[in-house]
Amino acid sequence: MQRSRWLTVGVVLALLTGGIWFWNYNLENTRARNSLEASYQRALFSLVGHVQNLNTLLAKGQVTQDNGQGVLTLASAWHEAESARTSLSQLPLGRFDLTAAQRYLAQVGDYSYTLARKLALGQPLSTAEQDNLAALSKETGKLNKDLQKMIGGLSSKPAWGTTGVTVGLKGKPVAPAGSIADGLAKMDSRLKDEAPTLTYDGPFSEHMENIKPRGVTGKPVTIEQAGRIAEEFVNRGGAARYTAVSSRRVAGAIPAYSITLRPQGGRRLPDITVDVSQTGGHVVYFLNPRPLGPVRLDVGEAVRRAEDFVRARGYKDMLTTGSLRRPNNIVVTQAWTQDGAVAYPDFVKATVALDTGEIVGFDARGYLTSHRRRDLPQARFSAPAAREKAAGRMTVDRVRAAIIPMSDASERYCWEVRGRANGQTFLVYYNATDGQEEKILQVIESPDGTYTM
Repeated sequence: MQRSRWLTVGVVLALLTGGIWFWNYNLENTRARNSLEASYQRALFSLVGHVQNLNTLLAKGQVTQDNGQGVLTLASAWHEAESARTSLSQLPLGRFDLTAAQRYLAQVGDYSYTLARKLALGQPLSTAEQDNLAALSKETGKLNKDLQKMIGGLSSKPAWGTTGVTVGLKGKPVAPAGSIADGLAKMDSRLKDEAPTLTYDGPFSEHMENIKPRGVTGKPVTIEQAGRIAEEFVNRGGAARYTAVSSRRVAGAIPAYSITLRPQGGRRLPDITVDVSQTGGHVVYFLNPRPLGPVRLDVGEAVRRAEDFVRARGYKDMLTTGSLRRPNNIVVTQAWTQDGAVAYPDFVKATVALDTGEIVGFDARGYLTSHRRRDLPQARFSAPAAREKAAGRMTVDRVRAAIIPMSDASERYCWEVRGRANGQTFLVYYNATDGQEEKILQVIESPDGTYTM
């Protein structure tokens, strides 16, 4: 009798313990789902806000008469366009083709930056440039209206359109009508047909995008091989394990397979997207859109994590050239070095989460577009001569060899002279062959990082 009673008590305790564990498990899963949903909603409304700000800034840029104000306005437009691209990439819509929207935002940002730099040098905008700015302003106004209309119909939780997807022409996924994915896909389709064509001196100009990528080498890979490459890239050193679950072909300057990877074991983590080049199997782009927690890493440790990640993925002789901090992550840029010269066109970007130090983004498009070993000319103009030439107008901090991109897609082998004048920092580039001044950049240093204009 006593034994039976104790057995009953044991069973009750076991059931109670199991029930508590199951309740806690469900609670944690619910919290994870809610956190993930909240991060997606933040990204959506951030996208809308950044495009709205971009629309306002482009309109102001057309009427600004003062060069200084024009620089501020167009530089801010560049920042808003880049932020909008980031927000768009964080939405749970990796299986849908939104490349036209990404490309348009990149082009608007790059063109704004190009015009800001021109104004900063005291040069007026040409009639053609003013017309281009007006065309971009008009198109961005349409984009803003599309997004405002899309979110205006939301009552509570957005219908993302990731379920109930059907297959359309050429095997392309078709989102349910009225969903966020449906709205963005229609917007993307319109941009493909209506976005203005720009030819100018910049990396997103129409004529520049037709340049054949020099770093994409090797034999063609199959879509199955691309899936295995993506798995190896993501799982190397990671805490969670991922499996490739779907893939599609992506056109563009670097034709690729876009691979979607899902966490193993039913873990409540978002899918990861990895683009693998169809030639050579190079990882072009990687994004893990997981929610980011409170900041725990300092900038120095985050930079070291990025350097370790890039090195472990087979990139050798890389040098960190800059970083840009956002609220919960930091983007670290690294460039290849050849014989002591920094090859700025051959760059990769790694995004580090500041809560755990995990790499949540990687972009090798710059490296794959430009990378090769160059035949460097003899430096008839020496480093000491470059230092002496620059010393007349600034206090020189450093001189080093560099390969820099020019606006016409050519390159120059230069001496990079970093120095200070009037409380500001500048980079002056002298051609290592003849001593001609090729370029001047101002270094903008802020609590969020360092970049140049």
